[in-house]
Amino acid sequence: MGKTNNKRKKLVDDDENHKKILNGSADKKEPSSVEEAPYVIVVHGPPKVGKSLLIKSLIKHYTDQNLDKIQGPITVLTGNRRRIQFVECPNNMNGMIDAAKYADAVILLIDANYGFEMETFEFLNLLQVHGMPEVMGVLTYLDELEDAETRKDRIMEDFRANIHEGANIFCLSFLQGMYQKDEIYELANFLSVMEFHTSSRRAAHPYFLVDHFEDVTSPANVDMDIKCKRDIILYGYLRGCDIKKGTKVHIAGVGDYPLADVALSSDPFRLPPVDGNDKQMQINIEEPHLEIECFRRGTYLRFGVLGVPFEMVTNHNPCQPILVGGISRAEDNVGHMQVRLIQHSWHMNMLNTKDPIIVSVGWRRYQTTPIYYQVSYRQHKMLAFTPVGEPCLATFWGPLAPPSARVVAVRSLADNKAPFRILATADVLKFNRTAKIVERIKRIGTPCLILNETALIKDMFTSDDEVHRFKDVKIKTAMEFGGRLTSKIRAPY
Repeated sequence: MGKTNNKRKKLVDDDENHKKILNGSADKKEPSSVEEAPYVIVVHGPPKVGKSLLIKSLIKHYTDQNLDKIQGPITVLTGNRRRIQFVECPNNMNGMIDAAKYADAVILLIDANYGFEMETFEFLNLLQVHGMPEVMGVLTYLDELEDAETRKDRIMEDFRANIHEGANIFCLSFLQGMYQKDEIYELANFLSVMEFHTSSRRAAHPYFLVDHFEDVTSPANVDMDIKCKRDIILYGYLRGCDIKKGTKVHIAGVGDYPLADVALSSDPFRLPPVDGNDKQMQINIEEPHLEIECFRRGTYLRFGVLGVPFEMVTNHNPCQPILVGGISRAEDNVGHMQVRLIQHSWHMNMLNTKDPIIVSVGWRRYQTTPIYYQVSYRQHKMLAFTPVGEPCLATFWGPLAPPSARVVAVRSLADNKAPFRILATADVLKFNRTAKIVERIKRIGTPCLILNETALIKDMFTSDDEVHRFKDVKIKTAMEFGGRLTSKIRAPY
């Protein structure tokens, strides 16, 4: 497709930390009933692989504008009435988990000197769990290698083996501080015509990626207590499905909140005017009727949220996009969830029962303490640790997710050089259903009297409560004699 011929270009700067780019054309398109939100293209890769430079080069291609730095989502209008939003994926686990949930497509940058690195494999695992979008590769620093062609063929083979046969991969070379124009042209052309596919889960939930937000807390309240809870307004395009006033949402990393207010806001990247049904639809949407209770996906909205922690404002990093997802009634409760879990083959240490882990399921990520177990002879037998190479069951407490929801577990969200951080993946089987899980333990006692098939054993328990807790439990001695604990009785001597 190439650069748009439209001369109407505009750089919009809402605040010093948020830049957006407007570039469009009046190309004709068949009328549609819904105007799509910008497609989110996440640019991911290890540090210093060239992510920012790639986005700057693409922006230069689309708009002839030069950006000094990348902070937050950046949106462009392409020449075919398509809006694309570029997001540089943060180099931390929180940012990668969230990006896997809102990415419509992913550009994976690979340094030709190293090939696939740990962060790339981690992100691919997260994408597989939370809805695999279209993934393309970009190979950088290839022009600096003597064996460039051999290295290129090897990495392309590895890339397609890890993504899928036929996956697209592009090679970029440096030229005067930017990537070469003809190579960027080829990548931009692909982005302009590629097909995007939304997962069924996303299509069934309203969600939005925050462009920017405002702190509207009363100054008097802040003066009295700088750590007071804050009232904020979030701005972004509605994605997934329509949303109603009063919907409860989850702000990733912050918590669940009801939307205090939802209102239409001026779209900063409006598509060019069109005739017919599309034009009529735009006029109807823009009428500020207060009685509107449901807002259509694709519209640009402002969302009011009350009482968020002050840290959300004071610790805000514009390079860490904020994901907000709608919560259904079934997800608006906490309880026990049963999942089928398998430890990741690259994680060398087995997972111990009752050791805390961090799980990502649905829009949420939180810490919990699982119990691992297997079903044997209709009993749920607790496991001290996860089995190697095969799945087991796990139960943990947390916000509920529907059956078949995918789960990924990590040990830590800290930015460190830890080994592979993906612990396990899982699928939700049931929720709010408790099971009696039995644990195999060792107890030492002294037989003091044996009467036929009954043995009296002393010093096996230390209190009446313990005796009551283990009543009717099956036992087996070291010599493989089986039996059942009955009750506490007084020995006849």
